[in-house]
Amino acid sequence: MRDEQNTGKCGWGLVTGAVIWLGLGLLMMPSWALAADEPMPEKSWSAGGAIGYLSNTPDGTAFALNLHADANLNERVSIGPLLQLGFTGDLTLVGFSGQGKYTIPISESDNRFKVVFQGGIGFVHADPGPADTSFLIPLGVGMDYQINPQLAFTSDFLLNITDLDHGRGYNDTNVMPSLTFGVRF
Repeated sequence: MRDEQNTGKCGWGLVTGAVIWLGLGLLMMPSWALAADEPMPEKSWSAGGAIGYLSNTPDGTAFALNLHADANLNERVSIGPLLQLGFTGDLTLVGFSGQGKYTIPISESDNRFKVVFQGGIGFVHADPGPADTSFLIPLGVGMDYQINPQLAFTSDFLLNITDLDHGRGYNDTNVMPSLTFGVRF
């Protein structure tokens, strides 16, 4: 009876709202990049990695490994790919998305501490466990602490919106929260 009641309730209202807000943000991003009077940074790209956890996967909580690269458009705006990997005893998740990031430096810390807002869109694949592929919308906030010009410590909290099958007999949009800690070079 539960399956009959939930047929047709696939959570598209949440997905549609998230996609609209993400789309508006990405459309406005070039204007943020052009409107900033800040000079281009000396180092126009960065890369990094982080480890942590990813919860609410089709097989419970997973060990998370994230890798990213960012091309800086100016001091505050960057774009680039994000690869998210999740591992449990029976499940492997692979998520790939294009991310846009907006950084706010905290002046009281001599601009060493920064708050980072990010959002993107891509896809995620879960295997072997109920094997499934879905859209992926990672939205989140993070913190960077610049140790020196070449190294920063990072922490990111992401809400990964997907439509992965959790084996409940119907499709439903779900959110997989992720918390990771790492470095950026």
